[in-house]
Amino acid sequence: MVHLIQSSPRVYGAERCILLELVSLRQRGHDARALILSEARMGPDAAVLPRAFESAGIPVEQVQTLGRVSLGLLRDLSRTLRRLRPDVVQSHSLKTDVLGFLVTRPLSLPFLVELHGWLRPKNDRLVRAYEALDRAVLRRCEGVLVLSTAYQDELRGLGVPAQRTHLLPSGIDVECLRRTPRRRDLRAELGIPPQTPVVGIVARLSPEKGHRDFLHALHVARSALPGETAPVGLVIGDGPLLPELQEEGRRLGLGDALHFTGYVPEVADAYRALSVLVSCSLYEGLPLNLIEAMALSLPVLAMATGGCADIVVPERTGLLVPRGDREALSLALTRLCGDPALRERLGAAGLSRACEHYSLSAWAQGAEAVYQRLAEPGRGPRRPRWRLDRKPRG
Repeated sequence: MVHLIQSSPRVYGAERCILLELVSLRQRGHDARALILSEARMGPDAAVLPRAFESAGIPVEQVQTLGRVSLGLLRDLSRTLRRLRPDVVQSHSLKTDVLGFLVTRPLSLPFLVELHGWLRPKNDRLVRAYEALDRAVLRRCEGVLVLSTAYQDELRGLGVPAQRTHLLPSGIDVECLRRTPRRRDLRAELGIPPQTPVVGIVARLSPEKGHRDFLHALHVARSALPGETAPVGLVIGDGPLLPELQEEGRRLGLGDALHFTGYVPEVADAYRALSVLVSCSLYEGLPLNLIEAMALSLPVLAMATGGCADIVVPERTGLLVPRGDREALSLALTRLCGDPALRERLGAAGLSRACEHYSLSAWAQGAEAVYQRLAEPGRGPRRPRWRLDRKPRG
């Protein structure tokens, strides 16, 4: 099978999720590979994603694009898929959903969409147009993998047939993550004392991630807690909102209690610097960072957005507050920072839940069942000319 992916300057959550999925499929003997739309406007950053996938042992094909849809781009995609002869084409983003659907129809290839989430912008007309087209694709493609029950319910409301919707949460290799060697000690680099609670948000600096809510909660927690129990905040990631968030931190008077670390390539190093991971996203599919943090016994605090409500069991594996409720978020963060025993209890329970419910092998088994179903005669847009092949081609 071929996974169709849009180029990215960094390996963010969705890209890390796709990489893990492809690794797990290849470990189980499938010819699973990445087909990346490589955007020339990214310059050297366009090579970041292919290098990461190739380093993980995943074969990579690339189709060059100038960032806009064109007949030439559709032609190149079609030629590449004809050469690869996949049993299933799986897409992972708005743009690849639309392009992949257009290309697979004349080729009579089963088309599967993995829905990681929507951005739902207020002012970006292009993204809103793609999201409208994406919803049309979801109603017509052969299958949709959804990461959370919230998105499954939303798809039903959009008219996507229930028999084409498959609930399949993302998985991670817990033991591999826990064995990852430490490459950086962010606490030491930033001069943060070992006993100081450190709270952090690990996400691209973009509007839907809710960083301002995090900064507000950090300000309230620092005002409520005395001395060494007052938390220090880390904003881990990069993106277009950096100058605005830095200004917001200054406005709140956070000063040296707030650090912007930039993108941290080895995500385990980011989590190990924290006492609490916070997720304030306004829109989410199934946030991989919550699962990864729990796998490292890190307590989590999240707004009940999308798949966050599936992952976090309130008061057992973490704390959950209503979406957009800054007051509740601030109170919960203050409580966690002031109660080390609670953090330890939630962290231990979170590890157990990550192991039991979000393993990579469970995801792979579920995906295999969907692929086999799509490859059966009569399931796709035509009877396949080739069968699902578990032997890698080169």
